[in-house]
Amino acid sequence: MAKRLLEVTILSGFLGAGKTTLLNHLIHHAEGERIAIIVNDIGEVNIDASLIQSEVRQLDGEAPREIVELNGGCICCSIQGDLALAVLDIAKKEDIDHLVIESTGVAEPMQIVRTFMMPGPNGIALEEVACIDSLVTVIDAAFFLEEWRTHRAKGAARELLRQQDERPVFELMIEQIECADLLALNKIDCVNEAERRELRVILDELNRRATKLECEQGRLPNPEVLHNRRFDSSSTLSGAGWLQSLEKEDPQRGPADPVEEAPPRLFRPVEPSISSLVQPSAVKALDPIAKAKHGLVTLVYRARKPFSPERFAEVINNRIPGLLRAKGYCWMKGNNEKVGFLSIAGSTTRCDFVGNWWATALDAGKIDRSQVPPEVERKWETPHGDRRQELVFIGFRLDGDRLQAELDACLA
Repeated sequence: MAKRLLEVTILSGFLGAGKTTLLNHLIHHAEGERIAIIVNDIGEVNIDASLIQSEVRQLDGEAPREIVELNGGCICCSIQGDLALAVLDIAKKEDIDHLVIESTGVAEPMQIVRTFMMPGPNGIALEEVACIDSLVTVIDAAFFLEEWRTHRAKGAARELLRQQDERPVFELMIEQIECADLLALNKIDCVNEAERRELRVILDELNRRATKLECEQGRLPNPEVLHNRRFDSSSTLSGAGWLQSLEKEDPQRGPADPVEEAPPRLFRPVEPSISSLVQPSAVKALDPIAKAKHGLVTLVYRARKPFSPERFAEVINNRIPGLLRAKGYCWMKGNNEKVGFLSIAGSTTRCDFVGNWWATALDAGKIDRSQVPPEVERKWETPHGDRRQELVFIGFRLDGDRLQAELDACLA
């Protein structure tokens, strides 16, 4: 009989969102379930761990058997090995029902997931002894809305970031939301009903797949957070709204191998689904008319010609009023080998190279066509293979026609 895998919930969220408050609420309502906890803090003193230990001492009855502190680094980067060893140690114990990992406020959930999929320091992969139950991101409703509006007010002015630069707060907050199975919209009592509707629209646009729940002081029922098996390595990691927009069926796409000079793809609007947290009485507030009043728009750009790097840089840095989020793949003139990857979050811009196009390996004779993955094959067009422009733009009252024309003018 195969040994039961230890179920793991990964708890993320920016500093002050309420992760520890939510975790303490789960502890108080464990009802005999034995929950182990790993608390990460990048400082020398792990405040969150001390708060949780204090709560545990106040409990009557059975408490969690293990509380592990990981200090002095972030579990998504500098101390991944410490995390792996801690999880392996807890998984060996027979008396633990569930493990919750509370990450530091600046952790990237995607990197923590990769820790579970890679061999650990002793050669054992975590997924051999543990399985991720769900990725939960806690959001401070008022703070997030304030940050969103601040970046919205900056208009087209953005700061260009290099790959080695530290990640700004807003970009990190967005990615914690995009990579989640459950979004806990905490401190909901600090925003009014109109602001709640605005938040629902924004969160649906950033991550349509995630379950969204509103709460005060982290009070969510344990079954909503633990043992829900929402995590899926494919669906969760591709749940971001911009990725869903790219994967959405393109009505203008032609056959697999169109003529070489096919015209660039045009923008098309993408409607978000209604959030699962919206009650029937509030659905009317998110109809197309109300959504138009919010002015939040998602646009997708596709083309099969390379960009002039200089013209493209000028457009993304200076000429997109109302833009809040953009992400996707780009092909640059003079570099047919590398995949360009654009990420804009609020007032910051990154454009890096993240690997090689599959067509590069095919052209070099390193693979044959049968080795191209199915998801890449679906995007293959002769003669360029998978080289393409495929970008998603999210913002308020974006001028699609203007942006289309400006990006078309960047094509070499």
